[in-house]
Amino acid sequence: MNRILLLVVWTLLLTGCGISIKSDSTEKITTNDKYPQEASVQSDDFIYKLYTEKEVYEEFEEITVYAELIYVGAQESIEITHSASPFYFPIEEQTRGIVIDYAMNDPEIHTTLVKDIPFKEKYFFAGGYSDQDDQQTIEFVKTIRDKGFPIGNYVVKGLAQFNQNETKYDLNVNVGFQVK
Repeated sequence: MNRILLLVVWTLLLTGCGISIKSDSTEKITTNDKYPQEASVQSDDFIYKLYTEKEVYEEFEEITVYAELIYVGAQESIEITHSASPFYFPIEEQTRGIVIDYAMNDPEIHTTLVKDIPFKEKYFFAGGYSDQDDQQTIEFVKTIRDKGFPIGNYVVKGLAQFNQNETKYDLNVNVGFQVK
């Protein structure tokens, strides 16, 4: 039990610091070949959707990605608890193999979901880097922060994480887009 608690605390500390993790994949792909523009998953009475408005964006154009959580159960409404948001938006740039985590405060927020009405949030940049990251990762994150997304193939590794009563939900889907 102590090991699990230590692992959870360690993971939260790394995520909170915005640590970037390099992927082992060096495969160059066309995002549209591997990742859809829209994806969804259902668990119990919840549907999690993630989508990008466009498959291809211009360099430094605003990226429009949305996450939705829809309650489809028998009750008219239910309450969930989550961090500052139930949605996380870590992004991997496939060509460079750079992952930008999605940092978020961890208060306990209560949100009421009304049956069949999506709870929706738009992606905003919340990534960072540490002094232990290589120079390429640091410059890449600074470019996104200051100008927007440079040319590349991106995958949003979306996560909806929340609690409802005593049940913890971790719903994952991936969507992709290109910047040309």
